Amino acid sequence: MKKRLYILFISAGLSVFTGCSDILDVEPTSSIEFEGAITDARSADRALQGVYSAFQSDDYYGLNYLYYQDLYTDNLTFTGTFSTHLEVARRNINPTNLQIAETWAAIYRAIGRANVVIQEVGKLANLEAGEKNRILGEAYFLRALAYFDLVKVFGGVPIVTVPTLNVAGIQNQGRSTEAEVYTQIINDLKEAETKLQGLADSSNPYSASDMAASALLARVYLQQGNNALARDKATAVINNGPYSLASNFGDIFNSTGMSATTDEVILELAFNRDDQNALASSSNPAVPGQKFYVSTNLFNQFSASASLGDERFAETTLQQGTRRRIVKYDDVSQNSDNIPLIRLAEMYLIRAEANARLGAATAVPSLVVLSDINMIRNRAGLPNAAPLTNAAALTEILNQRRLEFAFEGFRFMDLKRYNLTCQVLTFCPATGTTQDNSYKNLWPIPFQQLETNPNLNPQNPGY
Repeated sequence: MKKRLYILFISAGLSVFTGCSDILDVEPTSSIEFEGAITDARSADRALQGVYSAFQSDDYYGLNYLYYQDLYTDNLTFTGTFSTHLEVARRNINPTNLQIAETWAAIYRAIGRANVVIQEVGKLANLEAGEKNRILGEAYFLRALAYFDLVKVFGGVPIVTVPTLNVAGIQNQGRSTEAEVYTQIINDLKEAETKLQGLADSSNPYSASDMAASALLARVYLQQGNNALARDKATAVINNGPYSLASNFGDIFNSTGMSATTDEVILELAFNRDDQNALASSSNPAVPGQKFYVSTNLFNQFSASASLGDERFAETTLQQGTRRRIVKYDDVSQNSDNIPLIRLAEMYLIRAEANARLGAATAVPSLVVLSDINMIRNRAGLPNAAPLTNAAALTEILNQRRLEFAFEGFRFMDLKRYNLTCQVLTFCPATGTTQDNSYKNLWPIPFQQLETNPNLNPQNPGY
């Protein structure tokens, strides 16, 4: 399959994709600009590159959205003066938080670009069918991923599926329900599965594929509580995909640019010295600036697991003076660490969790549950675990997910799915009080968006 460097973004002829500050941050464009942007295979592929580029923003996977999934939980702390980060670290986000507003805009920018590709490429008659399906399938996948990233933290959001050609079309868009957003995500991923059939390639994890769509469906179904479908999709990826667990955990995070180093990664964002992220430098105390550090709680759990042989400890975090820095992303010279979005390890743990949830809590876990858990433990250098009940297996799975996917954007989602935000993040009333903080399971809709578009009301409860 042809490799494409998604970090190089576009230029003349595609001005439709430039950002602005309007609601949803989708650029209002004239029909002339819009209709002339994508005319052939080359411009269609360049437009698709622009969709991937949107995910690399520092407001999105390049730093803030990704790390906020751990900062808002018990995995990261923040040292610095930025009130935007401090509010997230303290789990006390104000609707006026400018970083939350920028992240909202960045995600909708990705959706807006995907919408342009889907509509305009869909109309092209001069594209070979396979190429057309590939471009459309990747765009559907990316739109689904963006909407999943929104619904996880904001709940119901506006569903925008066509390019917006005027300001009024943007500003009047109301919110859909969570259920409606999930339906949109699933429909897009099923479309991606069909259009990308047979395109999975473990040597090129930089393009969405049918297996990436199936893997993301497994993640989405699990978060919804549809455990049977989550199990089936994860199994399909494990059995039918061209992927295998890396023998050395650290190898997964050694790639930069288009240099895949293992067959484990199903999809990742590529960076290089000319298109950087801020993940490594934002956790290195030797580099000036605001810092994200590993929490004492997570560091101690890693340390305890390392005493049993866990090799992930040294590949994930490092004590440097009084700071506990992230070293999963450690390229501070060029800031070009690639970011894995979906890995095969997740499929094993999704299948284990889904099967454990499908069984009675007090029942003995199936051999498949135990085997899937121990695939991940053994790769990390740990001995087999033997939980006696499905409930105990679920606890072990959550522990392994925390250690395996630290700083990859899973922790907040996992705690919500396990109904542990009350206990772990103190989102429930303190003893002797009536203050209920369960509303913090969602972030506030940015105030700036509500001011511009009253149809986004009501604000999420509690804000």
